Amino acid sequence: MSFIKKALSNVNDGKYMTKFYKDTMPKNFCFSVELPKPNFQKDEILLESNTITIRFSISDNKTGFYLQNILMSQINSEFKIPTNNSMTLKKIIKENKDIEIRSDTVVFKTSKGNGICIRKHTKENNKDIYFVYDDDGFEQQFREVVKNQALKAGFSKSISENIKFTPIRCKKVLVKHYNVYVPTTVGFFKLEGDSKLLQYLYDVGMGSRHSSNFGMLEVVNQI
Repeated sequence: MSFIKKALSNVNDGKYMTKFYKDTMPKNFCFSVELPKPNFQKDEILLESNTITIRFSISDNKTGFYLQNILMSQINSEFKIPTNNSMTLKKIIKENKDIEIRSDTVVFKTSKGNGICIRKHTKENNKDIYFVYDDDGFEQQFREVVKNQALKAGFSKSISENIKFTPIRCKKVLVKHYNVYVPTTVGFFKLEGDSKLLQYLYDVGMGSRHSSNFGMLEVVNQI
């Protein structure tokens, strides 16, 4: 996350940082970080090799063009990370997502290195409450989060409110995000809703913090 923000800040006097990460404006992309056989310790992650993969999913060509060119400017530039480590972007590979969603019922799974984040923020005390698939209140908050995401993207109220999540084979996974452990839902599940909305969620990620390494989906089957 910090690498992406640094890349955006280094180009055009930070113009693109403002474009992509200003306030709570909707973002047309998501990403996942795939680690090679990670061994999670208390304060560090041990990896089998020193190569990681960051996969992006982007809903429109314009956003894809911006991000690709911004990241290309960082190739072979060392980026310092904690505990005396660093990372260097070596190459960018462009892949086309060729799945068109035509059904109103689709089985998805979370992408490798990703989980679904469903958050309820209380302004009164500035605290966050997170929900996973088997929590009381998950379905209600899931609908609220996705409804708000869809409305911001321009979908009608009737389409935005008509979404249903059914877990198939899910589990709870804690993800460290800015020194906070966030409960997420990982696994297989069924979504029912308008096919265009399902396509949008597939393209840009679903749920809270979907442009912060959460909510990236893969299509398993269209029913």
